[in-house]
Amino acid sequence: MNSKEKELLNAINGTERMSGFDSYDTGDLSYFDDMDSFDGDDMSYFDGDDMSYAEGSRAVSTSDPYVISYNNTDVITANCVLFGYNDFFNQPNFGNPALTIVTNVQTGTTLGYGRMIAQTNNKFFKIGKWRFQCSNAAQLQITLNINHVDANGKQYTTPLNLSIMRDAYQQQPDIIDVTKQVTVDGNTFVTFPLFAGTILTISMFPVSVISGKAKLNGGTSVNSARAPRLSGKNVAPVVIQTTQNVKGVSKS
Repeated sequence: MNSKEKELLNAINGTERMSGFDSYDTGDLSYFDDMDSFDGDDMSYFDGDDMSYAEGSRAVSTSDPYVISYNNTDVITANCVLFGYNDFFNQPNFGNPALTIVTNVQTGTTLGYGRMIAQTNNKFFKIGKWRFQCSNAAQLQITLNINHVDANGKQYTTPLNLSIMRDAYQQQPDIIDVTKQVTVDGNTFVTFPLFAGTILTISMFPVSVISGKAKLNGGTSVNSARAPRLSGKNVAPVVIQTTQNVKGVSKS
């Protein structure tokens, strides 16, 4: 085999090994901590209400997102907060400024946002993928702070800079998709600035949920899902063009 044939063979083998990345339905990618799919995990319904899988294999399902909209109706920048049951649940507007309207898009109500915060106190979950959507391009350049606190006084903050998260091949200027795992409980909250007159919609896709109810119903207490592939759905397949006879390539 000459050097050109060896080079082509290595390229073909590399393409075959990477084919699982085009569709997150093949291959075992569970060892990638930041991957947005968990093909090796079994999916059980988060609440454990439907136990039809008890005698057989569980269905693999896609994560159902939490979608929250923030609307700053003020003329100044608002310092907003997401989650934070232990610190903000009993605060006016859940710790957000009075002129910031916070809505659970899935239910269409502010009450639905309060329910989601309350749920974090007894139904912990891990977010695998985020989507930030806003018509104000400057809003998608902000840095969010992910905070974890404890009653013993320990706390730490992790910055999430949206300005460096945009996909170089992305064509939608009003959307940024972020693969970032964040575990949410009553001690977790996210803070960020929201510019005046701006609406920011945050979608969060849980990939793991702890549910005592599912355990009582005969399922598992930790249930997993795969976050959907939001970007690159219409990416064309890679085509390797060569003047060499591929059939004539051998490993010998």
